Amino acid sequence: MDRRSFIIAMPAIGFLGSKPGGLSVSGQGLVSGRSLVVEELGVQLYTLRALLSEDVDGTLAQVAEIGYQTVEFAGLYGLSPREMRRILDAVGLRAVSSHAGVGDIRGDWASFLEGAQELGQDFVFVPSIPESERTPEGLRKLAEDFNRAGEMAGSAGLHFGYHNHAWEFVALPDGTIMMDLLLERTEPRLVDWQMDIFWVVDGGGDPMAYLESQAGRVTSVHVKDRTLDGRMVDVGKGVIDFATILPRAEELGMLHAFVEHDTPDAPIESVRYSFNALSALKV
Repeated sequence: MDRRSFIIAMPAIGFLGSKPGGLSVSGQGLVSGRSLVVEELGVQLYTLRALLSEDVDGTLAQVAEIGYQTVEFAGLYGLSPREMRRILDAVGLRAVSSHAGVGDIRGDWASFLEGAQELGQDFVFVPSIPESERTPEGLRKLAEDFNRAGEMAGSAGLHFGYHNHAWEFVALPDGTIMMDLLLERTEPRLVDWQMDIFWVVDGGGDPMAYLESQAGRVTSVHVKDRTLDGRMVDVGKGVIDFATILPRAEELGMLHAFVEHDTPDAPIESVRYSFNALSALKV
């Protein structure tokens, strides 16, 4: 899959009042007026983990009923890739991505990739880094592991990448930004970036500035909203200007957008609300 080049026009995160990282103040969160043409809106199934642990078939059927067409896994709930693929096929969903731990890429990575192939995936992302390795020296070693994992994934017909949280954007005493360090030390042709927009903002980063500087690496995003006081909320209930970010990101190379909420009170209602909010933008 060829990467697309990026041409970024304008900063695109709007906040009311105070904002992290010196981001410009404009807009009022999710607003209409821009049309997004993502044809297959996805959901990160971590949002629905409590329900999936009790009823995989029924939960995935509800996801499809809402209108989602793709999913990203964070575990298979005791099922084999082949068994999970049968359920997805039955309800009309497609797995395009999954998360894998650092232990997976350092262990039997070939076996994990085989499972991803069975599920029909295009991508695998590492969603977090052990705290003990969140140092410049730790990232040097990790970057080597990421490059190796990306090489193996590519040989299997898959793309490999990293999913951020907030800590990567907090400057060290010498001014180093850990996300910058990781991006510099990994090969763009081997390691994509799955940008979690909420966590970039929460850590003080500017998503659009990163889209510009890391041309072509952001092939998917996690979409969850943030209030001014930092709470995670359903898409459309916060102040992140997705109406500007998402259309532009897609124009510039984003291939997949996954709705997510880490701690929803009512998971199905959460992903339904977010789907409807994004559908108002013709997602």
